[in-house]
Amino acid sequence: MMTQSNEFWNEKMKHLFHLYDIDNDGSITPRDFEILASKLSTLVGQDDIKRREDYANARKTLCQEIMRADANQDGKVTLEEWLDFHQHLAKELQKPDTDPEILEQIAQRINTTFHMLDLNHDGYIAKDEWVKTCQFFGVDKTTAEKSFQQLSKDDKLEEDKAKHLFFEYLKSNDPNHISNCCLCFL
Repeated sequence: MMTQSNEFWNEKMKHLFHLYDIDNDGSITPRDFEILASKLSTLVGQDDIKRREDYANARKTLCQEIMRADANQDGKVTLEEWLDFHQHLAKELQKPDTDPEILEQIAQRINTTFHMLDLNHDGYIAKDEWVKTCQFFGVDKTTAEKSFQQLSKDDKLEEDKAKHLFFEYLKSNDPNHISNCCLCFL
């Protein structure tokens, strides 16, 4: 029987899956990351060539990390593969002696996510960057602002704190954990 905390964790991982399934075809593929990178580059403007290149590189990195969940190597990640992969990952992250290779993979995913949210590359996620990105993913402005206030007492979220919260989001099954305010950007 599934506990309430496990049900919560499954629901948040399903939500995360659907954020990455940009074309809503029921699986995550490299094409989803191409669409995502193209759309995200509009947040900073199409005329910013350097930023478009950054998003293209981030897309490749994030795609490689996410596609690790493709257990049968058919070029797409199904919801079942996604949940199995992240359940194994969460269990591994809860161990005191987590495999260093897994920690490196997660660090790369988290670094990429942070840099995609830090729209002006100043080493912080400012409130306006957070809200703008949340709205891009369909979160209303009020909810985005509220979540940012819970995560940061200032007008910016420091890189170390953001990365720690993203890490905790992946492993925590506590419905009251502050990392749930991250709104599934991983």
